[in-house]
Amino acid sequence: MIFLRMFAYLLPILFFCSIACAQEDGRNLSNQIAAVIDTVHTTAGSDFVVERTEGVDPRYETVIKRLVKDGWDEAYVREIFSDSRTVYIPKMVTVKPRKKVDQSNWYTWVNTEESSKACIDFIKRHDSLLNAVEKQYGVDKETIAALLRCETKHGTVTGDYHVLSVYASMTLMSEAWAISDNSKNAREIMKEGGKTNKQINDEIAWIKSRSKKRGNWAYKELDHLLKIHKAGKWDVRDLYGSWAGAFGWAQFLPSSYRRLATDGNGDGKIDLYSPSDAIHSVANYLSKGGYRSGNATKIKKALKSYNPSSAYANSIYALSVRVQKDMAEQ
Repeated sequence: MIFLRMFAYLLPILFFCSIACAQEDGRNLSNQIAAVIDTVHTTAGSDFVVERTEGVDPRYETVIKRLVKDGWDEAYVREIFSDSRTVYIPKMVTVKPRKKVDQSNWYTWVNTEESSKACIDFIKRHDSLLNAVEKQYGVDKETIAALLRCETKHGTVTGDYHVLSVYASMTLMSEAWAISDNSKNAREIMKEGGKTNKQINDEIAWIKSRSKKRGNWAYKELDHLLKIHKAGKWDVRDLYGSWAGAFGWAQFLPSSYRRLATDGNGDGKIDLYSPSDAIHSVANYLSKGGYRSGNATKIKKALKSYNPSSAYANSIYALSVRVQKDMAEQ
């Protein structure tokens, strides 16, 4: 009985110590790693930092263990993670205090005269392909052109982030040490900003919840990515995309690729960097999202299945209408 009472007393202490040790281990690990720090300059004009190590980055050991626990062959996973292109991206593990952001200006560049001209040129270059896709899926070519303009400027800006590294790094966001570091940084920032203790504690609670949710989401996308690699559909070690891990002209996530990407030219591969596969895949995605030509409400709903932002859907729809009008006047 005495032992049970002592155990009940010590259990919270042991639990606290295990978390504290995990946090300290994570911080110590980052401090001890011999990494080469590089700055990557993106086509879009922004920069980001990566850390390169020889072999498997020790910070990814917990990710590898998790994958192995879920059924992946350890040697197979280690071979991919030890590739020189796999890096650690610090910004992907960072969660900062929320700020009020005016999203109304994010897509103002989309529905412009310049964008309309670019879409018309795109439609002319791929006229027969777009006409066939329009007939097959019931998705207007102007919408496809407008969406691809918004996503990657018709394949000219597809992203410079190593996709596997994005998801591997982001998975670490849910680690105890990362949550601790992000919470500590948030507390310091908010104290300097004169926030109350309640505001600080509420924000830290959000950071913890956000970190776990985002980290688990990234892990699932990483799992999808590895399945794409294993199926021989893509060598994901050489796959680059956006900071969010989206890739190709159509900016699909790995889960979207496995579910909705389409082999448009019948060559047995689905390459979202090729016009045919990208166009077919966008049309398939929107069609499955409930797209109905001539119905503005359903078109916008389908666009929001691609990206849940209303500003995104409204901008692309407005551009597609503009393109249709401008083409009719030529």
